[in-house]
Amino acid sequence: MPVYFIISYDIVDFELFQNYPPKVAALLQDYEGEILVSDTEAIAIEGEKKMMHAILKFPSKELAMECFNSKAYQEAKPFRQNSTKDNTVVLAQGFTLEN
Repeated sequence: MPVYFIISYDIVDFELFQNYPPKVAALLQDYEGEILVSDTEAIAIEGEKKMMHAILKFPSKELAMECFNSKAYQEAKPFRQNSTKDNTVVLAQGFTLEN
């Protein structure tokens, strides 16, 4: 069953943040991850919008958490944490409608 990281945050240091996306994009391939959404111009329908929204898809919870806990991601993560505020990272399980 696929799982999804749903990520939202406000970027406060664009120069530092620029180091983060290329490191994550390269890492995702190792864990069969896929970027489905990456948007800084999303429209808030309800609630308050953050600057960046992303959705990453993985084929399983195990692969998603292996990626998140990997040494390579732990080295990349400070670029996000130190260049953003109000971070939200959620891991949600996908589902299928059965007839």
